[in-house]
Amino acid sequence: MKAIFEYYDYRGFLRDYYTYKKSQNRYFSYRFFAREAGIKSPVFFKEVAEGKKNLSRSMIEKFSIALKFSEREATYFKNLVLFNQAKTGRQKQEYYAVLRSMENAKSEKALDADQYDYFSTWYNVVIRELVTLVDIRGDYKLLATLVQPSITAHEAKASVKLLLKLGLLRKRANGRFEQVDTAITARSGVATLAIREFNRKMAIHAVAAIENFPRDERSMCGVTIGISPAMYEIINAEIAAFKDRIVTLVSRDEESERVYQLNMQLFPVSRKHDSLAKEGVSEE
Repeated sequence: MKAIFEYYDYRGFLRDYYTYKKSQNRYFSYRFFAREAGIKSPVFFKEVAEGKKNLSRSMIEKFSIALKFSEREATYFKNLVLFNQAKTGRQKQEYYAVLRSMENAKSEKALDADQYDYFSTWYNVVIRELVTLVDIRGDYKLLATLVQPSITAHEAKASVKLLLKLGLLRKRANGRFEQVDTAITARSGVATLAIREFNRKMAIHAVAAIENFPRDERSMCGVTIGISPAMYEIINAEIAAFKDRIVTLVSRDEESERVYQLNMQLFPVSRKHDSLAKEGVSEE
């Protein structure tokens, strides 16, 4: 069936999904889906697909899990639901902008738990990009020195070996490397732990980049804002959409010559006001 990115009506997607799953497995049913999603009502899927009920934000998450969506697919589905259920034109416009930005979503390769090593070592991601830009001709010492901060030739060679083993790179007849999939996503809890460590390492490298690179080679900016939980969800969706737009732009860049790391963070720098009261903190 069609990918979720090709839909502008989430109920239409759900109807097509049910028809497709039923054609593949005659035992598939609304009750089966409800169990997968952790939903009590065995006919809730049917009622939503027919427009009799809407999906709450918590139900959107449950549906995404049962539909076995990747992170990107889940982001699109969430904004699709919010777009279809929006009550005002302004809300619809906000969610529609996110949907349009994700239309050209790239194909993904899902990493399993046994591929934990890909994200657990930060330079694997860098090398996967780097070897497609530079013809190293087996010179792993050169490859190692091109990584910033530098690694050893042994580490560079081991990284390429891992990427080939995982099917994330392949070697062409002329000896050059190319990527097998255009995007990587992690679906397992184990891989997610590795991504957490990867993001921590890249945040450290971002701090070092302030001192190690001139301003015309790096961009650092930020904004401090007060927002509601609902606005947090909207901004988070915008960040995901922006990331997808960047991927689309980069895929069209035929003159790449350097690997960059783009970090995006949205995190609290204050506590909730009601949490102070619960902890007995005086406001005097």
